[in-house]
Amino acid sequence: MLSCRPWVFALGFSMDIKAYINSGILKQYALDVLDSSARAEVENMCALHPEIKKELERIQDTLENFAIENPVAPPPELQNSIWATLQNLNKEKEMNPEDLPFINRFTDHNKWLRFVQSRIPAEITEDRIVDVLQHNSLVTQALVISKTDFENEEHEHEMESFVILEGRCECTVGDNVFELGPGGFAEMPLHTPHSVRMLTPYVVAILQRVAI
Repeated sequence: MLSCRPWVFALGFSMDIKAYINSGILKQYALDVLDSSARAEVENMCALHPEIKKELERIQDTLENFAIENPVAPPPELQNSIWATLQNLNKEKEMNPEDLPFINRFTDHNKWLRFVQSRIPAEITEDRIVDVLQHNSLVTQALVISKTDFENEEHEHEMESFVILEGRCECTVGDNVFELGPGGFAEMPLHTPHSVRMLTPYVVAILQRVAI
């Protein structure tokens, strides 16, 4: 953060308000680039000198009007991402088997758990169950119930992600190691080795692979 030379009164000297205003410190304050001590100094000077306070308010109004008159449109990819997220939230309300939402970090795992509950056996006897829920040229989604770890792998043409519905696991993605429990979401970067270790007797998850 930027700072500036403190402006203080000393015995026998008077304050040059014009010089203080012209120093640029008020603009720095309005742009929020001062450290805490410098900000406190400006606020103190505004309390002592109405001329300084008035000038700061003028600068703030100018910046605000400039922002209003010169809005910056978000990039198309951000708009598309927001729209896709809203569509997913609407799809999660219905959970139509013919048009399932994509999973992402906003996914409500409880809605997915209710949707697949009838597909989860009362007793898990197999080491791993993979029940495909959706498969087309763009995306594959599957209910995965696993007692066994997922060994190291990496993907070149598919973006893999999953959300945990039941149980806990430890994920290793490149050099990063983290744990996930119910509601936990992870997305695996392309060309990055990753593996999953079970921390509970079994884990129930929704696995998604999107073609790139």
